[in-house]
Amino acid sequence: MRNSFTLLVLLGCASAAVYWAVQLGGRAAWLCVYGATIVLAYLCLIHVGVLRGVIVRRRLNHKRCAAGEATRIELQMQFRRPIISSSYLAIEEAWRHIGTGEWILLREICRPVSSRSVSVALTLPGLPRGLYRLETVQVTISDGFGLLRRSRRMAAGEHELLVLPRPLPVPVSADGAGDDATRFSRQPLQRQAASPFVYGTRPYAPGDPLNRIHWRSTARTGALRAKESEQPGSDRLLICIDAAGGRSNAEAFESAIEAAAGLAKRGLELGLSVRLAAGDRQGRALEARGHERLPALLQLLALLPCDGDRPLAAWVQRETLQLGPGAGVAVVTARPDAQLLRLLCRLRGRAVHLVCIHGAGDQPGTVQHWRQQAEAAGCRFTAVPAGRAYAAEGGERDARSQA
Repeated sequence: MRNSFTLLVLLGCASAAVYWAVQLGGRAAWLCVYGATIVLAYLCLIHVGVLRGVIVRRRLNHKRCAAGEATRIELQMQFRRPIISSSYLAIEEAWRHIGTGEWILLREICRPVSSRSVSVALTLPGLPRGLYRLETVQVTISDGFGLLRRSRRMAAGEHELLVLPRPLPVPVSADGAGDDATRFSRQPLQRQAASPFVYGTRPYAPGDPLNRIHWRSTARTGALRAKESEQPGSDRLLICIDAAGGRSNAEAFESAIEAAAGLAKRGLELGLSVRLAAGDRQGRALEARGHERLPALLQLLALLPCDGDRPLAAWVQRETLQLGPGAGVAVVTARPDAQLLRLLCRLRGRAVHLVCIHGAGDQPGTVQHWRQQAEAAGCRFTAVPAGRAYAAEGGERDARSQA
């Protein structure tokens, strides 16, 4: 609509200049005619058929990034017809968060140097965790005067970006457990021999020994698969993250995600076999061993929704019964209750760690109350404030920011 109105005004001015030059004559009138003709020819050269053959090629430096980390997207636009260097090009991309539906709009304006191709760099700002998908791409060309603009919406293709949560430094060692509880050493544990009881396979990870490759599954799937063997209980860590509360608990849940990521990272660094179990409706769970498997655990946390509806204590008890008697247990939740504390009290023979996420709306003294209850049950206790990234606080046993 804007282009049509501008074009009508230009044509009207050109017609008036022609009428002035033909009827009245004069050098000034003919200069106006020549100027209007040049402007119209210039606009035609820029806008006629330029965007019909445009091809946009993009390259993400990484298909994954950490939350809060800017991501650079390099674009290469190739044109079938040459472009006049005095024109302006604008490219706009719309990315959508798969879980929340939030839209991220990126726009960059440049002046082409080459007549056949243009290079543009877009920067995605630091994003919250989750999966983002490219939905629309629009290319706009404008003349140097900004009189006319022509846009073309193009196929976005299948481009996705996975934003992983950033681990919150939370210690894994269970110094707060009872006297008979198993302690985890801070020194990396030696990798134990694989148990003869193989209960499944997983994708092969760099660093896995060749004797752990499951050749039958590899031949059947066409991709390398590694054996998943039952590990000794004292060499395992269970991390239970409470995914209940809905959207009203979103801020606390994000802090819980970061705390669980920190626990998983530290457990893998110590050489433990880490099982991450989520209390969402699907009951997602993943077990990993070796620091190179950390991205797989972070990917599960990145896609985890806050839609759980199961009782916390019963779910933690069921997950705990699946492990060996000496396995450590860490529970990350924003809603500790008396039933959960009674369950943790019965787990005195284990290294138990309760990570409590608290917000500004909690009653004064709530954190201190749960601290006393957890320590009375023989559990290690860590308080993490909701909405404060990379810091946990409360006492000498609480995690501290390592920034």
